[in-house]
This record gives sequence, structure tokens and C-alpha cells, in this order.
Amino acid sequence: MKRRVPRMMVIVLVTVALLALFILTALPGATRSRIGDFFGRVFDPLNSAFQKAVEGVSGFFTAVSDNKKLKDRVGELEEELGKLNREMIENREKVKAYEELKDALNLVTRFDDSKVLGSVILNKELGSYHDLIRIRAGRKQGLNAGGNISYPVVDQHSSLVGRVHSSETFSSKVMPLLHEAFSVSARVEGSYRSTFRVRGDILLREQGLCLGDSIPEGLPIKVGDLIVTSGEGGIFPGGVPIGEVVSLHASEDGKVVTCAIKPACDFDSLKHVFVILEQDDES
Repeated sequence: MKRRVPRMMVIVLVTVALLALFILTALPGATRSRIGDFFGRVFDPLNSAFQKAVEGVSGFFTAVSDNKKLKDRVGELEEELGKLNREMIENREKVKAYEELKDALNLVTRFDDSKVLGSVILNKELGSYHDLIRIRAGRKQGLNAGGNISYPVVDQHSSLVGRVHSSETFSSKVMPLLHEAFSVSARVEGSYRSTFRVRGDILLREQGLCLGDSIPEGLPIKVGDLIVTSGEGGIFPGGVPIGEVVSLHASEDGKVVTCAIKPACDFDSLKHVFVILEQDDES
């Protein structure tokens, strides 16, 4: 019983204090205000700290939610960007294919009296001396070159590449116009009066040029002129672009004797060639 008395007294005192607090706070006037101010000073900092904690937690979850939305949007934009890039690549490939098809169509139209055989180049690099070019077309495709039989070869823009030198079963070798053993009868475009020879030259081929010689006296030729095949000789049809005159060389008396020609064909980017077959050779 002695141990329970202090506990009961504490309970009674607390109850009385609470009742007194209730009565005092219920009364109007300054007493209620002072008591409210007292407890306000005690609990307001706690309440403010609690609100800040709640706001911090709320802000954290809001930031997490916003971050997830941002990541989702970034993912959507990246997917859209990838789709646009794929479409751009596809469109570029379509434009490239269209241009190549258009060039090939123009080529076939230009040589409408002949059979045109397209082929891919097998040499990965032609080398600085432009050696013989191997193509994936041979006797099985109707190329029977060798000896006195040869065929002119052009690129997709109808510019002269060279001629078929020899043929095997499934491949052939093409001698480019820069090769020192190559030659063709040529003329200045628009001029039909005189012809001269264009051939490969050991010194000039290192510069990517070929040589024009046997130029008739008085032939009107100047730098910038386009040189084309004359059609003479029985192998090359007339009017095929060979290249542009880049320099003239005259003798002591001032007569033009030779000229350097830059081929119209871009050998560095050459991947496909077209062999011109006469209709009589179709079989």
C-alpha cells in the first residue's frame, strides 16, 4: 500500500492540473491568452520543425517522381531521334540509289545501239600507278577479250575508264587510260577537223594525268577544253569524255606539240564500270 500512495497522488495531481488548465483556457480574457502564449512558445518550434520535416519528405518524393518522368521523356526523345536518324540514312541511300540508276539509265540511253554490261571492280586499291583493273565479268558474261579483240569501258557518267585487256571465265582485266600501254584517238569537243592521240605516260600517271600528242599544227586547243574520243580506230565510239586539258607544251617555234589531260573518270572512287558490247557480239 505504501508504494501505491505516491502513484495515486501523482495521478490525482496531474488530473487536477489538467482540469485547471482546461478551466483556465476556457475562460475569456488575458489568462487564456497568457497560457496559450506559454504553450505556444513551447510547441510552436516543435510544430515548425515537424512541418519542415514533412515538407522535406514530400519534396523528396516529388523530386523522385519528377526525375522518373524526366528520364522517361528523355528515353522517348532518344527513341524519336534514333528513328529520325534511321529515316535520314534510308533517304540518303534512296537518293544515292536513284542517282546511280539515273546515271545508268542515261548511259544505256546514250549507247542505245550497243549492249552495256555493268560490273564491280575487284581490286580494293588500284595503286599509284593505276595497274590493270580486275572486274567481275568474264567469258561467262560475254567478254572474250584478248589479242585483237577489246571492249571500251566507261564509268557511270559515261566517262572513259579504259578498255578490256583480257578475259577469263568469270573475270577480266581492264587497262585504264593512265596505263603507259593505252592509247585512243581523240579530238577537242565540238571540233571535227583534226584528231590526235591520247595515251598513258609513265611520268604523268604519277600525277593522275595522261598525255595528248601527235597534235596537228594549227589545231585550236587550249587549257580547259574537254577532250573526247574521235570514234576512229574501231574500238571506242565517238564522243566519250576523256578528260580536260590542264596544260599545253609548245616547241621552240611556239607550236603546241603535247598537252596534259586530267581524266574525267575519278579513279580514286571508282567502284563500278560498264563495258560497251556491240550488238554483233551479243550471244
